[in-house]
Amino acid sequence: MSKGVFDRLREQGEGLVARVSAELMQNPQFMKALSAAWAGKARLDEGVGRALKQLNIPTRTEFKKALSRIDALERQVEALKAAAAPPAPEPAPKKKAAPRRRKPAPDAPQA
Repeated sequence: MSKGVFDRLREQGEGLVARVSAELMQNPQFMKALSAAWAGKARLDEGVGRALKQLNIPTRTEFKKALSRIDALERQVEALKAAAAPPAPEPAPKKKAAPRRRKPAPDAPQA
C-alpha cells in the first residue's frame, strides 16, 4: 500500500527536525546558550528550595521521604494490632436436638 500524503509530510518533517537539531548542536553559540539556560535553571531550583525551606515548606524529596516513613509506621501499627488482638472465640459445638415425639391422632386407639 502506498504511503499517504500525511505520512510523507510527517517523514519529511521528522527529517527536517533531525537536520536542524544536528546543525544546532554543531553551533557553538547555541551550545553556550543551552548550557547557560541549564545553569540558570539549576540556580532557580536552588533558590526555590531555599525559599521553601525558609517558609518551612517541605521539598518534594522531603515530602516523599515523610510519606514512606508514615507508610512504614502504619504497617507496623497494623502488625502490632494483629498480634495483640485476642484470637476469635471458637464457635460452641451445636447440640443435637432431641427427636420430636409425635402426638397420637385424636381418633387413634390408645394402648
